[in-house]
Amino acid sequence: MATLSDNDLMAQLKDHLYDHLEDHLADHFEKSAVVLSAQAVRDAEQYWASSHNNSTWPLMVKAASSFVQRFGSAFNTSQAILVVVGQGNNGGDGYYIAKLLLQQGKKVVVYAPFGAPKAGIDAQQAMNEFLAAGGSVHTTKPSASYPIIIDALFGSGLTRTLSAAAIKVIDDINQSAEQVYAVDVPSGLNADSGQPEPICVNATATHSFIAYKPGQLTAYGPASCGALSLDSLGLEPIAGTTKENWRYDPRVNMLPSRRGNTHKSHHGNVSVIAGLGNMAGAGIIASRAALNAGAGRVFLQCEPSHFVACLSQSPEIMFSDSTENTLKQNAVLVVGPGLGRGPQAQQIMQTLLTLQPNSGVDNKRSLGVLDADALRYLAKHQQTVTPWVLTPHEAEAAGLLGISATEVTNDRVAAALALHKKYQAVVVLKGAGTLVAHQGGVNFCHSGSAAMATPGMGDCLAGIIAALIAQGLSAVDAAITGVNWHATLGHQLGQTQRVVLASDICQQLKLGRH
Repeated sequence: MATLSDNDLMAQLKDHLYDHLEDHLADHFEKSAVVLSAQAVRDAEQYWASSHNNSTWPLMVKAASSFVQRFGSAFNTSQAILVVVGQGNNGGDGYYIAKLLLQQGKKVVVYAPFGAPKAGIDAQQAMNEFLAAGGSVHTTKPSASYPIIIDALFGSGLTRTLSAAAIKVIDDINQSAEQVYAVDVPSGLNADSGQPEPICVNATATHSFIAYKPGQLTAYGPASCGALSLDSLGLEPIAGTTKENWRYDPRVNMLPSRRGNTHKSHHGNVSVIAGLGNMAGAGIIASRAALNAGAGRVFLQCEPSHFVACLSQSPEIMFSDSTENTLKQNAVLVVGPGLGRGPQAQQIMQTLLTLQPNSGVDNKRSLGVLDADALRYLAKHQQTVTPWVLTPHEAEAAGLLGISATEVTNDRVAAALALHKKYQAVVVLKGAGTLVAHQGGVNFCHSGSAAMATPGMGDCLAGIIAALIAQGLSAVDAAITGVNWHATLGHQLGQTQRVVLASDICQQLKLGRH
């Protein structure tokens, strides 16, 4: 009778464990959705119109109706509402929204600071219908104050620097209203880059149409949009056929479950090579994160003088005294946090960048994560690193691409894609609205919280991603799930804490709450 070896049994059990992945979705986040550039949205609109009498008017009506349905309950009849409209079709949405609110008995004032819509576009028809419903349009700023403002000044097509007059209008909106609801995109925000031009509306909430835009989900976008929602207006089939394979999915939906007769060997090993010199904390944080994220065993290769400090934090962590011994652990690696740039670090990196999958790491999909000083080494010794996940922040990304950090900031999507293309690796471009670039496209992840802008957050994330790879996820799934898990926990903690530390995240990981 044939028998299975211990390795075969372990492999079968591991496959069984990861056939059952938990699906956790926070109620207040939208489901996975397509992300399109502003131009791709316009193309989708025109494609739809080509089979609907070459008219986009029905889309404007649907968009305005969706906006009122989304926020109508927040507008009571005793509150006066100011709708600020531009001359384009975003302004047209505003006119039609104002008409619908007027018909509901709401007190509505429309302010058109730059005058009537351009002739012949849908916005002109929307204005005429608003006027026919009994509305009036002000071209000078009303003197009264309004607790609610609807921003329909500029839409997703804005790519230019705003005029002084437009800056003044947006600044007035930001200064005067208790609540601001943006139509599609907060005015002044570049829908592709997430950069203000040079100022943008700070919305309480934004209701977007057809597809999310990149600039809503990264850089200044998440903060400017406030609570973000989407109505595809029935254009999902069209939006899903574009060449841009970009998706927004803030869910933590791939956490490996633990079932039945299992033990630590079934949950993979992580080895952290970090924390040389005076940077002990970086290695400790990455190791604790990997341990609390579910890795079966975690090894730390660091200065021996740091062992006591590490044991006082997490006595479950084991130690390695050399790279040679580290590579014997068949572990997914985390390399770089607090590694330094001295001769020892250089030698470690020279060794590791010659590794190939299965050359000491029992995982065919990824060797692990390169972060921090490992990325600085890679920037100086450039090579493709397909088996690795790269986790740069904007300054590290700039070094890897040989451009300025400002250039990365100004177009995070382009930078992430360029990094993936250059290094042939899964790339996690950290920051507000972290991006994961991979062979299948770009994933826009949970935006986290400004409270997370603290030391050690990247070390924590690197440990989480490595732990998920060790537990059987692919590099891409581990990166996306790890980012969302990390950011979701930070967001939740940020609701009650002014500052969220990496150690706070580590503590929450083992609770399994997200």
